[in-house]
Amino acid sequence: MNGYWFLFRRFSRALWFLPALFCVSALIVVALAYLSAGFFPEGLEESAIPITVSADALRNILSIVASSMLTVAVFALSTLVNLLTSAAQTGSPRAVPLFSGNRAARTTISVFIGAFLFSIIGIIGLSSGIYTLGGRLILFIATLFVVFAVVWALIRWVREISVVGRVVEMTSRLEDATSQALDRLGRDGLYGCSAGEGSPIGHEVAAGSVGFVQHFDPHALQDLAEDKGLVIHVRVRPGDYVDHTAIIAVVVGEADEAVLNAIRGDFIIGEERTFDSDPGFGFLVLADVARRALSPGVNDPSTANHVLTVQTRLLANWALKKKEEEERKDPPYPRIRFMPVSPERLLDEAFRPISYEAASAAPDVQEALLRGLTSLARVSPDAFERAAATLAKDFMARAGSEGSHEPDIVALRKLAAGLTGGTERPLPSTSSG
Repeated sequence: MNGYWFLFRRFSRALWFLPALFCVSALIVVALAYLSAGFFPEGLEESAIPITVSADALRNILSIVASSMLTVAVFALSTLVNLLTSAAQTGSPRAVPLFSGNRAARTTISVFIGAFLFSIIGIIGLSSGIYTLGGRLILFIATLFVVFAVVWALIRWVREISVVGRVVEMTSRLEDATSQALDRLGRDGLYGCSAGEGSPIGHEVAAGSVGFVQHFDPHALQDLAEDKGLVIHVRVRPGDYVDHTAIIAVVVGEADEAVLNAIRGDFIIGEERTFDSDPGFGFLVLADVARRALSPGVNDPSTANHVLTVQTRLLANWALKKKEEEERKDPPYPRIRFMPVSPERLLDEAFRPISYEAASAAPDVQEALLRGLTSLARVSPDAFERAAATLAKDFMARAGSEGSHEPDIVALRKLAAGLTGGTERPLPSTSSG
């Protein structure tokens, strides 16, 4: 993904962006209605057009739209804030941007605010008498479109508020965001770059700031490397924490300070992780939802089971994708070397945080975790079998130390046997006397 496109996507997801865009569009439409006088004959009379559009009638219609849209827009915004607060409390605060940045919610509110501004500007123009008969006709047609848009937005808003805040909707949007990030990562875990190995020697590029790597632009780096005859080794991945002295890239070849600064500028470092290029963050937030569901104050094991199923599906689908890179002679960015993101790391990010709370949770959650690990080891043994076995052993040891009921431990042993080969240490008995 191009760095400028990444920034534009993040900028356009702001809650105010689409309302501002719709307001500008409303101003343009009202201005066009005024400027359209030149397209109609100077002596145009009302009898020459199929409908009569008086200034008073049009002003009344716009007054109704303006008064109602102000109330509806304020109500919609307050409702959205309450729903986002509820979503943060029931799921994870880090998933809230997926709702506030959702196009359906932003478009609906934008229509309400844009319709309000359109009506206000239209009333001002009619009251000042700047519109000719042709201009009023254009303004009337535009008003009809605005009314239809408002009705459509109201119907869409009803649907939107019926799902915002539900945990299932939150996990669905998290799954979509994580799946898109996995697609950008690629099955080989290289983001389209060449595989890097060892510790290259060259000019080191420091991060220069404190935060998380949100994105790097391999396309821009490739263009720069080709232009200067360089090989650039990327030493961080989206989601990594860096400070001023952290090395984010090593440049092999002749490079001056301007080139090194240009390379640094192709890395976006921010205060928090994002979903766009960081699948690990998606797995982390999904795990947060499951861990909150398993907390004593919530006690919702079904949600944790659902999240484990989502995590398993995401990793399995990613592992089963055909390696398109193998079908090409060269990767898209051959001069950019990148240390592959291993399947073991993704599995650990997805399952290990949940295993902490699942060790003392209800047996069905424990079984769901082991079932997910078993599925991944069976679907893609090369990618997940060893990591799944290691995590299963760690989980079994943790579950035994939590003092689980002995029959439950026996059942878990049977599930884990397929992963660990029955080699885990005997767990302590919890029976008394």
